[in-house]
Amino acid sequence: MYSTTVNYFTPRQTVVLYSGASNRRYQTVYSKNLKIHKGVDNKLQFQFINQDQKPINITGKTVTCRLMSYDGTQVLLQKSLTPLFPVTGIATLEVTMNETFGMDTALCYYSLTIPDGVFEFPVFVDDNSGGRGVIEVTDSALPKYVKSTLLGLAPHDTPTTEIPVTYYSERYIGTDASHYTVQVGFAGYVGNINIQGSVTGTSDEWYDITDPTVYEGYVGTEYYNIEGCHAFIRVQLASSGGTVGKILFR
Repeated sequence: MYSTTVNYFTPRQTVVLYSGASNRRYQTVYSKNLKIHKGVDNKLQFQFINQDQKPINITGKTVTCRLMSYDGTQVLLQKSLTPLFPVTGIATLEVTMNETFGMDTALCYYSLTIPDGVFEFPVFVDDNSGGRGVIEVTDSALPKYVKSTLLGLAPHDTPTTEIPVTYYSERYIGTDASHYTVQVGFAGYVGNINIQGSVTGTSDEWYDITDPTVYEGYVGTEYYNIEGCHAFIRVQLASSGGTVGKILFR
């Protein structure tokens, strides 16, 4: 028996304000890259210190964080830090799961500004009095989002109420994944549906992956999970009424 050690913690970054009565010039020598993980909630802590390396009281101050594209041309996210222990200069940047969905996986910059009277001053987050730090937006916590593929219907006769007509969706080319999800929309659909696979994609090489599902005037959306590796996949419909809307593969 063996165990795996995991760590749960909130990253904390020390940042510097040029304030205080000290004649010394203290600055950040090394600033680590911060990370935002897509698909989950994120918390990043910052502690504000002065030239004496003493905590700064940020009570009542609104510290603004801006996440910028790496070329510095676009603000990806702008929000205020949440005070955690303001007397000791500790505040938290909280990035929600929904906010991460609008971000591309990329290397970005971030900056912090703090008010002082009628002025807004930069917070130095990197060496040589740098006002920009590096932050990575990564897919590490969840898989990368994959857009669904919309499949049309192959040419077929119009179904009638007397004679069921068998027709098919366009082919979906399989990937190296072993699990797929199929979504099909129905409007008053009467008939059967099942998912088929093929090694070559030719007309006589198709086999059933799922058992046929019977519908009697169904209106709505159905989902089908497919297990296994298949070179080609399609939806087979044997219909005597109603219509089929979008067919989505992922």
